[in-house]
Amino acid sequence: MSKRELIDIQTPNKDILTSFVYAWSRQKEMSLIEQRVVLRIIERASNAINGIKLKDNMRKLDVGLRNVTITMPVQDVMLNTKRRHADIEKALYNLRSRTFEYRENGRYTVCGFINNATYTYGSGEIKVEVDNKIWEVLLDFTSGYHRFELNKALALPTTYSLQFYMAMSGQNKPRHMTIEQLKDWLAIPQDSYKTDGKDRIDHLEARVLKPVKKVLDELCPFSFTYEKVRQNPINKKSPVVGFILRSQYLPKNRDPELEKKSLLAMVPAGFHDPEAINYMKTRMGITLLELNPHKDLLDKASRVLPDFIGVLARIQGHRRKRNGEVMGTGWVIKCIKNEVAKVENEKAEPTLFQSDGTEQPSEPAIQEMTVEQTDETPSEPIAAAPPRQEDEEERQKAMKRAMESLSKKLAAHLDMNRK
Repeated sequence: MSKRELIDIQTPNKDILTSFVYAWSRQKEMSLIEQRVVLRIIERASNAINGIKLKDNMRKLDVGLRNVTITMPVQDVMLNTKRRHADIEKALYNLRSRTFEYRENGRYTVCGFINNATYTYGSGEIKVEVDNKIWEVLLDFTSGYHRFELNKALALPTTYSLQFYMAMSGQNKPRHMTIEQLKDWLAIPQDSYKTDGKDRIDHLEARVLKPVKKVLDELCPFSFTYEKVRQNPINKKSPVVGFILRSQYLPKNRDPELEKKSLLAMVPAGFHDPEAINYMKTRMGITLLELNPHKDLLDKASRVLPDFIGVLARIQGHRRKRNGEVMGTGWVIKCIKNEVAKVENEKAEPTLFQSDGTEQPSEPAIQEMTVEQTDETPSEPIAAAPPRQEDEEERQKAMKRAMESLSKKLAAHLDMNRK
């Protein structure tokens, strides 16, 4: 599987949603064309909720009792594959014959993906009638939802890889699954990957887990890691009885335009510096939930501080203590407050110059944190450990920008004195 295949997808890339219920339901192996038809159905269901605030609608959305008819261009599902009538007919026939099953609230439900399909030769269009039950499942956000890139999903070569991609996208908590549950989710017969009645974990890894992970690592912004769960955790030779699946975010595979759009949508109201938000989120490990109560301060800092990113880099460089402990969000916010106060005081008071004409240095606000106590500040002064290489580079850049700013101020002051 190569990234080159993504070039042949002509439709615009977008983030789409599917429900937690659908992503973790049992899915049987499909052909590529069937899989893409289902993805286009998910896309239309996702379009139906545009403008709805999901955090206020974590429930089943009312879709009525009717089935939904969708018309889509053939090229949307064939992509770079040569169009042949027989392939399209076979895919629609098989999809019409497939069943979808799920369990919810003590109830088992089975239905078809589509009730009927029509492909008119020469029209370049496919028309499918989607079963109301499927539409209902796709919009059932009672347990949550997963957001993923459409074009990345369309490029995936197997149902297994699509299932893992949808389920791991934005999955915050580890997923514990027994071997039986994993096989059931992937619709793998329970007697597969066994020898003499015993599970062959090496076969399951070699033919399912490792190939899927390799594809997601190459193509998708979300992949996964897995940990084996043994019957006796302290005995490494004990039989493996399950897995712990953990979502793995790979920003290198993220569509930059979609990421920018997503960040802008998440920036707190009134805050106009998404780059600072992104820095605090990706480099400092601070969540938007933690930042939201301080949006007024952050907005003020972005307006008052000439180089907000540089200030954040210096703060990040001082966060790690010698014992490896990293100071928390409260400490970072306190540092930002001090930096803002320092700049405001400098504007309110005349700048003092030494006899040689240089600006009188002042102690950086970050260092004041070693004296002023907060809930997250220890009683003794903080002795910062040597910063990591990337933090040191950011600090060097910040210092360079600060020196350039100081030089400009000094030049302006000397010019004023000459006049």
